Formats: sequence, structure tokens, C-alpha cells
Amino acid sequence: MSTSGDIVCGVCEVEHITKDAEHWCPECEQGLCSNCLRYHNALKSSRNHGVISIDNYNQLPPFITNIKQYCPDHDRKFTNYCPQHESLCCPLCIPANHKECHGILALEEIIKSSKTSTLLQSMEQSLKDIKINMNKITENKKQNLVKIKSQKQKFHDEIKKMRKKINNHLDKLEQQIFQDLSAQEEHAKLQIENILTKVFENTEKVDMLQNNITTVKQYASDLQTFLGTKTIQDEVQRQEKALQTIFDDGYVDEVSLKCNLDDKITEILCTISSFGKVSIELGPPSVVIKMDKDKQAQIGSKIPAQAKTIHDIKLVVQWKINTQEKDRMTMIVGACINTSTGDIVLTDYQNGLLILNKDGSIHKKIPLSSSYPADVTFIDDRSVAVSNHESYCINIIDIRDNASKKTINTTNCCSGVSYRHGFLLYAEHKKGICKVELPNSGKTLLIPKRADNSWDYLTMSDDKIYHTMHEQDKVCCYTMSGEKIWEYNDTTILKEPIGVSFDKSSNIYVVSNGNNTIIVISSEGNFARCILGKEEGINQPCGICIDIERNNLVVSSFDGTVVLYKLT
Repeated sequence: MSTSGDIVCGVCEVEHITKDAEHWCPECEQGLCSNCLRYHNALKSSRNHGVISIDNYNQLPPFITNIKQYCPDHDRKFTNYCPQHESLCCPLCIPANHKECHGILALEEIIKSSKTSTLLQSMEQSLKDIKINMNKITENKKQNLVKIKSQKQKFHDEIKKMRKKINNHLDKLEQQIFQDLSAQEEHAKLQIENILTKVFENTEKVDMLQNNITTVKQYASDLQTFLGTKTIQDEVQRQEKALQTIFDDGYVDEVSLKCNLDDKITEILCTISSFGKVSIELGPPSVVIKMDKDKQAQIGSKIPAQAKTIHDIKLVVQWKINTQEKDRMTMIVGACINTSTGDIVLTDYQNGLLILNKDGSIHKKIPLSSSYPADVTFIDDRSVAVSNHESYCINIIDIRDNASKKTINTTNCCSGVSYRHGFLLYAEHKKGICKVELPNSGKTLLIPKRADNSWDYLTMSDDKIYHTMHEQDKVCCYTMSGEKIWEYNDTTILKEPIGVSFDKSSNIYVVSNGNNTIIVISSEGNFARCILGKEEGINQPCGICIDIERNNLVVSSFDGTVVLYKLT
């Protein structure tokens, strides 16, 4: 890696003056001394460049510093990105090499959130998980060493006890069995020490990657971060594969010493030629490791597939029903899916709850005492929470017994409601997004003044909240503590949004009621596309939910139509 003395001020060098650089401009790709930095920062064209110190520049890994801002073929600054070729483009590259490519993106837009991207966060989490897993394996193997030592002592005592019952003829056999026992213990220790060496080597690589990500986030430019994350991702995947290889090769199998004494040992003088047999017995791994951010699994768990982008999403209709009846009008508003059974619960704005089997057949109808149910979310396999547009409360309903279990009073009407990890979030009109701890119903205002309309809906993942703002024509993403991450408000595609859900790749699906479409927004809130519209029979859509386990998407409409799609 270069030192500060290796980099000279590029401006001074043009004037044939050699002066050590104290700063680095990734946009200009040159060093700057303190005097030249003042002029650099004064110029309108360069004052917003992300200048960093040479010391910080030297902390960046080489694959980051080698990323260039200018096209080597045309000597023009990169301004666009081609998703089809996964390459940067300057203005001259597009007509020369990408004139047939579709979806050319503005580089400025796609890199501005690169440091806060879910991919970077995911890789950080993956590295943390790898390190946690390595530490678990290390601790487990240390315990294994203690275990086999104890086993050795146990068998040693048994051998000595038996030895006392026989005569001097057993001296030779006794020595032999002890040698076998020690040899097998040494062999077991050697096996464990070998895997500990492998774990240590991989842990060092993980430490280096964690340090690289930290320095990239702190000091790399947005472009460097955007492109560098691909290199880091490849290395993270190699480390994940290395961890998987440790399992597949049997290195984490439980090592045990085994010694079987012959039942006829007392007849050793005339019939037995050996004291017994010592061997190593491998059992299933006792170590449980974390292979995913959300799930505890055995080390044999598969590495998660790469996230699907909004351009990869396709929908296939599985079934479509109309819930209208001759003597009973339905307005299907909200929807949720039981991921255990595939059953679907819908809020019928006129009549209560409607429960469908996973094949679309009607299972049951549950009338409600509260007026105009708006949204519904599963709490467990038999309980749902229902918000209401006119009754100022959230109702907890037992859908098996058709009974109300609990009522949570609110000060205004409520629309969107979502449950996860022991608490409810709901959008309360004129108040904001509120949080209720269950079962004690302790309430807090999480995001004030963010539910200005009774048709504002929300959902939440493990670490994010997604909120539609009906009158403002926008969708917002927040952290679980209520800090805004991004906002999407392109009114050319999004109008009067209501229902919202997300898939396993964290793409966000939104009901755009104002133009009778379903749109999907990228996980970082940068891009969106329409995936369903009038041509596909969408009319007055309102509710939407996704069964992540089965890759199913349900869309419900005010006209009583409910459609189940398969996400492919």
C-alpha cells in the first residue's frame, strides 16, 4: 500500500513542482497539497468532491483505490450504468457499445445510497455471522478436547480396575492398550488442532474483510463503494463456502474416544489375545451456528440465494375468486396469510372477516362487533389483530373460536396494522405510527404525524417499517426506531397507495389504488416498476400480502375480487 510520501500533489506536478500530497480527491483521481486543496474546494466544479486525507486513502483496500472515475476508452467521466452488462458507461460508450441495451441507469442515482445499501449491510451481517460461527466451532472443539480427556480418564480407570483382577501375564497387554488409547487421543487432538488452525486462518480473513467494509463506509467514494461491494461480496461468499467446506469435510463432527472391553476379559490367560480396542467415534455435530440473519440452523444449512431484483419478478395466476353474493355485497380491504398453513384472512369492509383456504375456497366468515374493519395481521396460528376505520380500537380475534380475545383502545380510527416479535404497529389517523407491546398492551408513539389519512397502511420486516401515505402519494421506509431511510414519491407510477408488503429479497409491493396498478419498489427505494394493471384485470385494488415461505402474493379489491399469484 502507498504511503503519504509516494503520492504527490497532482496540481503542483503539472507545474513541475514536486510536493507531497496531504489529501486525495477520488473524483479527480489525484493527490492535493494543502494549498491546492483550498483552490480545489473554492471551485464550483469540485467543491462537493468527497476529498479525504492521504492517511484515510491509504486505509482503503487496493481493489477500491483501483476503481477509476473515467472511461479508459474515451477519457470521459462515467455517468451511467448498464445493468445488462453490469458495466459503467461514459456518454460515448452508450452509442458505441450499449445502443441495444435497455434500462441504462443514471450513475448518480444508483450510487447515492450505496453506503446504506442492504447488500452492504447483508455482507456485514454475513461476516459477523461467519465470525460468530468460527468462534462457536472453536469453543466447541475446546470442549471436545476436555470431553475426550475425561473419556480417556474414564476408560483408563476401567482398564486399571480390570487389570487388578488378572495376573502378571497382562502386563504386556496393559501396556499395549494404554499405548493404543494415547495414540488415538493424540490422533483426535491432531484432527481438532488442524480444524482450529483452519478456523483461525479463516477468522483472520473475516477480520480483514470487516475492516475493509468499515474503511470503505468511512472513506471510499460512492462509486468506489458501489463497485467495491461486488469484490467484497465475492470474498464473503468464498468465506461462506469455506465455512460450508469445513462442515462438508466432516471437520466439525463430534470426536469421541471409544473403548470396548471384552466381556471375557477374565478368561484372558487362555482365550483373550488383546485387552480391548480403542478407536475414535464420530457423532453428529453438537454445535449450532447462525447461517442467516434471521434463523438458527445446523451448519449444513444452504447459503441463501442471491436477492432477486424488481426486473426479475414474474407473476403467474394460481386462482381468482369473486366473493360477491346476491344478497350480500363485499368490499375486500385488507389481507394476510398464515405462513404455516397458507390460509388467507381478509377484512370485508361491510361484514367482518372472511377466511379462505389456500386453494381459494371459502373456509368461514366471522362477523365483528366493531365497524368497518380496515386491515388484519396474524399474531399466531389462531389469532389475528384487526384495525377499524370507525371503532377506535384494535381487536384481537380468535379465528378458531370466532371470539374476541382482547380490545386495544385507540384515540382515533386506525388503518394499517402489522405484528412481529411480540408487538403490533398500527397507523392511527391524525396521530402517527404507534407501537403496542403484547400481551400487556403498553403503547408508545413511534413515528408521530405519519398517518394523516385513514387509508395509510404499513407492514414491517425484522429490521424495517414500510408505510404508505395515501394522500401524499408516497411510500416511506423507516428503521425499527422510526428513523427514515428512504422515501419513494414518483407520481407517474405511484398514486394514492394503500396496501403494502415485501418479498424475501426485500422488494416492496404496493397497491397504487389511484391508477389501478400494483407496483414493486426496489429494496433501497431507488427504482420501481408496474407489475400488474388493468390489462391483468386489476380493478380497485386495496389489500396485498405475500407468503414468503411459498412465494405467493394475494391481491384483494374493493369489488370483492381476490387473486393469488405465484412469484417466480
